[in-house]
This record gives sequence, C-alpha cells and structure tokens, in this order.
Amino acid sequence: MAERTTEDGERTDRLDAGTEVVYSAANERAPGTDLSVAVIESLAEAKGVTPIDIEQPLYDVVDPDALDRLFTDGESSVSGRVVFDFDAHEITVHSDGDILVRRVEPR
Repeated sequence: MAERTTEDGERTDRLDAGTEVVYSAANERAPGTDLSVAVIESLAEAKGVTPIDIEQPLYDVVDPDALDRLFTDGESSVSGRVVFDFDAHEITVHSDGDILVRRVEPR
C-alpha cells in the first residue's frame, strides 16, 4: 500500500479507503525499550487492551530481533521504514522510532 503525503511531503492520517491511523507513537519509547516491544505496546494501545492480550506472536509476521537491529539508536542506523500487517492492523515502523498503527478493514 502506498503512503500518501500532502504537497509539502507530510504524511496524511488517512491513507486509503479502509485504512485509518488509530495510534501513533512518535518517539514515545522509554530508553532501553526494544522496538519490537514498542510495536506490541503500540498495537495494544490502539486496540485498548494490555500487551499480554495480543494473542498473535509478533514473530509470525516479522522477525523481532531483525527489527530491533535494523533501527538502532547508534550513528550507523539506517533510515527508512518497515510496513507489515499484524492482527488486523497495518504497522509502519519508521527509522526515527515513530510507530503508526492503522486499522485494516476487511475487503
């Protein structure tokens, strides 16, 4: 799914019919929290549940260790984003630590 932006390059909250940002965790991670853990916490926040209530393991859709290593806080970090579907949501993880959670409506 392509991300839409405004004319000045800013991301829009509404991307397509059927997807809508329901949670955005822009750099809200506590120091030392792995990115993979922050993804689970963000999804739980978006769904209004606790992280333990997320039944599907993250490793079913993305390698948590690889995600943690890809976007580290070091100077050699890569820039970019990773997008994947998880538990009826589209998760976008940006290299700056921003995590967007979009509800994906069934087609």
